[in-house]
Amino acid sequence: MIRAIEFPDPAEFRRKTLPGSFHIDLTQGGPNGAAFWFFCPCGCDGANRIVIGLREKPARAPSWSWNGSLSEPTLTPSVHQLNCGWHGYLRDGYWESV
Repeated sequence: MIRAIEFPDPAEFRRKTLPGSFHIDLTQGGPNGAAFWFFCPCGCDGANRIVIGLREKPARAPSWSWNGSLSEPTLTPSVHQLNCGWHGYLRDGYWESV
């Protein structure tokens, strides 16, 4: 398991590139959504972006439901990174591989 660490500052998030770290951008993601930027827990390069909704999955697909916590985030459903093949869950602030 990898701890998910939230970075409020997007510049610091991109500079640190810590596996499993994340940044939430409320200005992206469309109506009732936000952009959840994260570095894959496997350690592959590059930031990834998925669309999240607070406590409900936005209508647009693909998207995920977020529990609203920055310290112990949970996303539903699982996250599957096609570029590297990592697949798992973010539950209670920890990334868990399937």
